[in-house]
Amino acid sequence: MRGRGRAEAVLLKDSRRLEADLVVVAAGIRPNIDLARTADLGIDRGILVDDHLQTSRPDIHAIGECAEHRGVCYGLVEPAYDQARALAAHLAGESVRYPGSVLATNLKVSGVKVFSAGDFLGAPGTESIVLTDPGVGTYKKLVIAGDRLTGAVLFGDTADGLWYLDLIRSATSITGIRDDLMFGRSLARVAA
Repeated sequence: MRGRGRAEAVLLKDSRRLEADLVVVAAGIRPNIDLARTADLGIDRGILVDDHLQTSRPDIHAIGECAEHRGVCYGLVEPAYDQARALAAHLAGESVRYPGSVLATNLKVSGVKVFSAGDFLGAPGTESIVLTDPGVGTYKKLVIAGDRLTGAVLFGDTADGLWYLDLIRSATSITGIRDDLMFGRSLARVAA
């Protein structure tokens, strides 16, 4: 960001300069839409944006926790990074649209590793496969729609979480590894 006493421009990585009167950085999980309301922008739970992250005013864009895209306010940092990359590319003249983000969480709760990604509740038309082993303290739930993995929940053993996330995000067909998918990346690759 460039300017003395106020924002005047944003300097991009490739040294291009985008003029700006205001740069807003927001943090938290409940969007503060007061500024958007006073600017007469379209709002619901957050500042309404389209696939170019453009608000109801063509000269204003919004990203991050304050933005509501296709009815979703994400409240996580990874979607904000996805939005920032898409908006930067769009502002640089590339034909890029933000399609939304696949949410993933990887954390430790009371000493137990937990991972979740995608639609792990199982929308209509999906199939859930569950593997649980109370003896070693693991639980895995995979949600499949057709020949695609659409969600995953892992407790205890989360080693394959990022692989499942990659399968979800890329919408890769799991047809060749479906029977071994639950047993993780190394066994599924051997079977493929």
